Amino acid sequence: MLQILNLLKPILADIFDVEESEITPATTFEELYADEYDITEIRFAIEEELDLTLDEKEMSAQASVGELIKLIEERKNA
Repeated sequence: MLQILNLLKPILADIFDVEESEITPATTFEELYADEYDITEIRFAIEEELDLTLDEKEMSAQASVGELIKLIEERKNA
């Protein structure tokens, strides 16, 4: 989990213009004011960085960074 969180922090910090230290597994996308465009941008960045495919509907269903990490871990282990 920590490895994926460390990978996500700079991506999310850049997209949402926040400090990396503000991003934790408990951080919700609602707190970051994420919209559909942001979620798509996150998905593309993750797919490029980790070379895996994420479904747009699954991505939209993730409410927090922690949930997103779990989804990524599931995809990596599948």
